[in-house]
Amino acid sequence: MNHLHIFRFFLGALFAVFLGSTSSHAQTEKTDSLAADSLRLLLSPDSAAKKTQKIPITKKLKQSWLARFIRSFNEYDTAYITPNYYNFTAMMQNTNIFQLYKLSGRSANGQHQSISARPEANVKVGPYFGWRWIFVGYTFDISHPAKAGSSTEFSLSLYSSQLGCDFVHVRNNGNYRLRRVTGFGDIPPDKVKDTPFDGINAKTTSFDAYYVFNHRRFSYPAAYNQSTVQRRSQGSGMLGLGFSKQVVDFDYTRLPDYLQHAPDGTPLLIDELKFSGFNYTYYYISGGYAYNWVFLPKWTLGVSLMPSVGWRQVKGEKRAGIEDVFLNMKNFSFDGLFRMGLVWNNSRIFAGASLISHLYLYKKQRLTVTNSINYLNIYAGFYFQRKRQYRNRKL
Repeated sequence: MNHLHIFRFFLGALFAVFLGSTSSHAQTEKTDSLAADSLRLLLSPDSAAKKTQKIPITKKLKQSWLARFIRSFNEYDTAYITPNYYNFTAMMQNTNIFQLYKLSGRSANGQHQSISARPEANVKVGPYFGWRWIFVGYTFDISHPAKAGSSTEFSLSLYSSQLGCDFVHVRNNGNYRLRRVTGFGDIPPDKVKDTPFDGINAKTTSFDAYYVFNHRRFSYPAAYNQSTVQRRSQGSGMLGLGFSKQVVDFDYTRLPDYLQHAPDGTPLLIDELKFSGFNYTYYYISGGYAYNWVFLPKWTLGVSLMPSVGWRQVKGEKRAGIEDVFLNMKNFSFDGLFRMGLVWNNSRIFAGASLISHLYLYKKQRLTVTNSINYLNIYAGFYFQRKRQYRNRKL
């Protein structure tokens, strides 16, 4: 099963749970009706026999169990969490992406060199739209409109109080600048910093799903998705799984000549950094802890850390057998996800900021590539169209 099938499986399962929950109220009414039919059957078997025969008893039990199971995904203690009273959410968001690639190599004789590069600074703005737990958005680069095609960012989130998932796609083509180098002799740092470099084309795609243990009192979406409001400080352990795909094309010949050759013309760049790129998929299990601090009414500061461990599959790499795939430690890797969010929310309008940091690590023999993707989001929005159960309630 490749990563695309895994992604479709998880996404399909989550949609079934989230979209199924919208019918839980109707299923509850049907369950009550079935109970009434059963009572009529006991009082008057002849008159109710035909009606009750339409739905077998086993199906009634399954519906009742399914209704309870679906409702459990959004059970919470209202003393700690205020629910979302509306069906839809609209907001504008400013997204600033700080991505950093660090290429580190060590030659056979022990010489170490590293090159750090990052995309050009940009400012993105775009609309986001949410329906209950589904949140979709797209941002546009307004700082470099002529290069709009060289950078793309897309995200999709689905949340309930108990289960959630995130899908992220980031692509950068050639719009990098060198930040720092080490191991290249006496080259002054100022000579390298902010030097344009179009030798990296990179694409990152990731999907992760997680389970919140203390979901009745702790709301992960309150700090990062604005679909609920945390009323009292609370934390929770979390467990997740997912995958990420990294595709990087690297052309070292695009580096400045003074990084490739010494003043006398001898090669300066070590062979370990003369690679053409890599393409791998990382399947992982993650675990961590999150905490929401309600330091003032309607204000929440959330922090979470989710390190992961998993198995890396490199495209085109031959495998000798099952032992080489799962028992060879070189195929295992460690990544991480850190979040921090500050939000003000009065259950009708909201505003806030969040920092999300993804860390991806690739190692092969004497080459290490660290990919850090950091999002700084600033947003403001509002809710509209009250849910049916809250339409006659004074908020």
